[in-house]
Amino acid sequence: MLRDPVRQWRVADLAKESLVSVGHVSNVRNSLLDRRWAEVSDEGLFLSDPDSLLDTWREEYVPPKGDRRTFYTTLHGSAFEAALREYGTALALDGLAILSSFSAANWLAPYARTGTYYFYADDEGVDRMRKLLKLSTAARGENVVVTELDDFGIFHDAVEPTDGIHCTSPVQTYLDLYVSGER
Repeated sequence: MLRDPVRQWRVADLAKESLVSVGHVSNVRNSLLDRRWAEVSDEGLFLSDPDSLLDTWREEYVPPKGDRRTFYTTLHGSAFEAALREYGTALALDGLAILSSFSAANWLAPYARTGTYYFYADDEGVDRMRKLLKLSTAARGENVVVTELDDFGIFHDAVEPTDGIHCTSPVQTYLDLYVSGER
């Protein structure tokens, strides 16, 4: 809903889009209405105060659970970007791996630079990344950080800002950057 706050949703359509039950969407709907973050029109539910919703979410946000794994790759700059473009779709579809945090922000709204690449992945995605992006395990001096997730819901809201580049959604990226502790 935060992607298009003025869009009006029917409960069944929102449940289908978000891959959760109609009952769960109904509970969220009621909570949004109770907090006055949403309203209902003849066309459906829409966010009336998306800024307050996002501010509250940001303050309560806890990063997704998973194993943080660190790697090193000899691919840097344009070579790493070329590998991402070449293998990005395969990483996003066959064993899940998508850019996150500062790396996602670089493609969505570049404002900060870091020498480290950040990803969310599942177990198979980590294995594919190791092969395709030439990753080796690093006890220190890492330049790739992968969080192997316990819950794969983040992948359902991924975006492709340009061909072959798959990232966390703008909202997820914002939340991750906020808790990163960086500027």
